[in-house]
Amino acid sequence: MPAINESELKMQIKSSAFSNLYFLYGEEKYLIKHYTNLLLKKIVPADFADFNLHTYDGKGADMAEISYAAEALPMFSEYSCILIRDLPVDSLNADTSEKFEALISDISDTTVIIVSLPTLEVNMKSAKGKKMLALIDKFGTSVCFLHAGAAQLIKLIEKGAKDRNCIFGASEANYLISLIGDDMTVIINELEKICAFKKEGTVTKADIDAVVVKNMQARAFDLAKALTANNCDLAMSILDTLFYMREEPISILGAIMTPYIDMYRAKVYISGGMRAEEAAKDFNYKNKEFRLTNGGRSASKYSISQLRSFLDILSEADTLLKSSAVDGRLILEQTITRLLLVSNGEKL
Repeated sequence: MPAINESELKMQIKSSAFSNLYFLYGEEKYLIKHYTNLLLKKIVPADFADFNLHTYDGKGADMAEISYAAEALPMFSEYSCILIRDLPVDSLNADTSEKFEALISDISDTTVIIVSLPTLEVNMKSAKGKKMLALIDKFGTSVCFLHAGAAQLIKLIEKGAKDRNCIFGASEANYLISLIGDDMTVIINELEKICAFKKEGTVTKADIDAVVVKNMQARAFDLAKALTANNCDLAMSILDTLFYMREEPISILGAIMTPYIDMYRAKVYISGGMRAEEAAKDFNYKNKEFRLTNGGRSASKYSISQLRSFLDILSEADTLLKSSAVDGRLILEQTITRLLLVSNGEKL
């Protein structure tokens, strides 16, 4: 069977038209957990789960034991179900790969095997990963869950807030995403805290700020905004906070680089008579086109030459952090100073 998307999986679950093998993987762990649970609830009646649901940890899975369980007939149910969590399918040794192939190539009509990766990251684009994915799609169904786009995340937040007697506007939802990123598990956890704090009514940005701790990327973005606004004191204050959070200098620099790269790409496309968002076609901005929109807006005050100077400064800092014994904080402070000088039109 070919790979399917989330909507097609929903239809299979709704109609109980199950594949005998499911492989659920990808970036969005929240959705992997969610659909694994939906499949289990629909395939195995709760009253008979003790008889018909067999769960294994993929990191130390005994394929012989799993194969034996897969041959068992269901009791008082249409299906028996094998759930294998976090099986490292891209790095199985030859013996385990062979046994896994034997398992999935001859699944009983009354058995459903679910290979779910709720925490494990795998590389399905490697040679071994591609081979295994082709094998899974030959005998069953794979579903890759990528991080959702802004529109889907906003709907998730709005619905989640409504279920908790709160109202979350699109602007506030966008603000929350800008602070904590696009991981659904993190979003749901923060939403729980915000709604518990608010209790009921319309959530404001002040409510969000009172509860949510910004992630490093959000703070680094604030640092970049402070730099483009020529606010040296604020930039250094944010840097102090990042070091207080015990963030590594190389990670801080990497996060600072992102908005500058976005600005440069957006500026080049706009200078060429195109929209900033068109850069998404040539670079990996799927579901993150808003970064290019913001980058184009921020880049409007700079020349191409200035933007190239910014990238040169950041590249030099990256080299220093990775190859010298100079204190990382000192390198970042010097980098911020140099960025501010170029931002003010000075040549270095």
